Amino acid sequence: MPSPRLEETAIVFGTNGKDLWATLCAIQSVVDHNPRTKLDFHILHTNVAPALQLIISDLFRTEYNLLTFHDVGQKAAALRLHTHQRWRNECFYRCYLPVLFRDDVHVLWLDSALLVTGPLPPLLNRFPRQAAIGAVADPVAQILRQHEVPIHTLLGDAPAAGLPDVSLPDYTRQHLSLARPEDYFNSSMMLLRPRLISPSQINRCFTLATRPYLCPGTDILNQVFHDHVHLLPERWNFLTGKLTENLCLHLPEPWKKRRESERLKRCIIQFPEGTKPWEDPALPGASHYRRLSAALEQRLSRIAPPLIRTLCGS
Repeated sequence: MPSPRLEETAIVFGTNGKDLWATLCAIQSVVDHNPRTKLDFHILHTNVAPALQLIISDLFRTEYNLLTFHDVGQKAAALRLHTHQRWRNECFYRCYLPVLFRDDVHVLWLDSALLVTGPLPPLLNRFPRQAAIGAVADPVAQILRQHEVPIHTLLGDAPAAGLPDVSLPDYTRQHLSLARPEDYFNSSMMLLRPRLISPSQINRCFTLATRPYLCPGTDILNQVFHDHVHLLPERWNFLTGKLTENLCLHLPEPWKKRRESERLKRCIIQFPEGTKPWEDPALPGASHYRRLSAALEQRLSRIAPPLIRTLCGS
């Protein structure tokens, strides 16, 4: 099996409608850092207006780029009847990727809270031929396990909804049954080979969706694919933000040193905290969104920017 090429990789995002403008900024960041490369973009959604789909598809349709919308609302709604109350559409998107893109050689999933800051081909070159999934170990989860944080304190105002009253290490061992908790990966960026993911693994993801989880989509993917994931360097999903950076000061020393080295080489950055940089200009990363947003608005000025921004929920 040859090394994956960006031109033969489906680059997939998901939107809840309200974060569509941030999703477009993320797509623009991929375009900016991978010029003159054929890019095959896809957006999974449940409620993007057809007229808006046409306008945005045309906006990104160039000699090199193609953007396709996929309305999975009907399937998501049907599954919703059989899932736990903490399940969200974002969880469905990630678990459904191997089904929807079964015929694609490679799939790159990027969350809307990610921005690309470097070329992507080196990421594909690091993906072993026998690996079904490539992802980055989650440093924040490592810290919270290290300090044995009770999982109920991580819920904030959300209801416990059947979750056990245990510490995060116990939750990881008992509820997720992970043999190597330190390898718990963050699913906001994943590289997949759908043909190496079996129907039984996909079915198990949706069967487990009936159970309570702290982070349903990521927890389920870790539970099902823990022994089938290739861990990538942190540069390919570098978590940042005020709280995240403060927490990472408490990482084990080897991981902390490795993280600082990866910071200099980061090619994808993620903003995992509640308030996002596109919502608060004072947050780290906001300048990236201002620049990307300005570039998009300049291109959209030839169409109807006020209408577009309104429809994108901005």
